[in-house]
This record gives sequence, C-alpha cells and structure tokens, in this order.
Amino acid sequence: MSARRLIAMAFVARKASMVRMTRLFLGAGLIAALLPLGACTAVGSVAKVVASATANAFTGPPEPGFLDLKGLLLIADADANLNSPVALDLVYVRDVPTLDKLQALPAARWFATRADLQRSFPGAFTVRSWELVPRQSVRLSEQELGSPRVAGVLLFADYRTPGDHRALMPELRSGALVKLGARGFAVVAHPQ
Repeated sequence: MSARRLIAMAFVARKASMVRMTRLFLGAGLIAALLPLGACTAVGSVAKVVASATANAFTGPPEPGFLDLKGLLLIADADANLNSPVALDLVYVRDVPTLDKLQALPAARWFATRADLQRSFPGAFTVRSWELVPRQSVRLSEQELGSPRVAGVLLFADYRTPGDHRALMPELRSGALVKLGARGFAVVAHPQ
C-alpha cells in the first residue's frame, strides 16, 4: 500500500466515528504492519499521522457543528420582567474557548460589555437581538435563525431582577419555546 494511500486513509479516518476508525486500523493490522517498517521515513511519517489522528479523535476539542433548530417561539407573559420590556440576545458562538468565556457571564454583565466583547473577539460570535414587551410573542422560523456553524448558542435576557438570566440553548431539533416570566425565563422543546 502506498504512503499516499495510507495518508489519505488516515485523514478519512479522522472524520470517521471512533469505533469505525479503531476497527479500521486495528482490524486491518495497519499498526502491526507499520511497526517493522518504522525505519522508513515515509512509513514513519504515516505512522505519526495515524497516531496523531487517533489521539485527536479521542482527546481533541469538539468541533463546531451546524445549528439545527427548527424554529424559536418567544413568548412574554403579562408580567414579564416585572411588567417591563425584556431585551434578548441570541449569541451564535463559533468556537469552544469563546463559548466558555461567554457562558460564564451573567446577562447584566453581557449587556454592559457586549460592544467591548465584539471588538475584543471579532468574528468569534454573532448576535441577534430582540426586545419584547409583556404579552408579546415572536415566532422565528428555521430560515430566520439560519444554520451557521457554531460551537453553541447562548440566550441572554436583560431582566431587572438578580440572577444569571442566560441559557445555553439545547439542541432541540423540533424547535424551542422561550417563556419570559416575571423574574426569569425558561427554554423548553416546542414543535413548530
């Protein structure tokens, strides 16, 4: 088997599931076949690629995926935010380190520093904003939400009451309902 073919197989295997990749390499006896030939530079390089791909597959950071949300329904109760408008930011975060940083922020700090964060992390996230008054509802379709490649989606709500008022949006393939109450909000599955 040529070195080029082995390298191609290693890169294809990196994208394959862990079980399939392990079976491919171990079942085919590739590792055992490469060990006696370790002195050869080309084969040694291929072995390093295979080992690196295998290690990254098990320990590497999760890769961003495409947003798969069929729709979002925002409903403000009659007494939402103690009978005041509620500003909402849906934040599409593109990488895991930025997601971790933003997920640690309470909503009050997010809204106070949003412009600075956008300048500090250009291109790391995109923000969609709305403001709902009590008794208002907004339905967003899958097309309006888009399907960007993201590490996660955060929802921040600017409440007058103390609390974090943020949520990591779950992967709800049927759609989601955001219910804005008097002192906080909840996100639940909701078929669109």
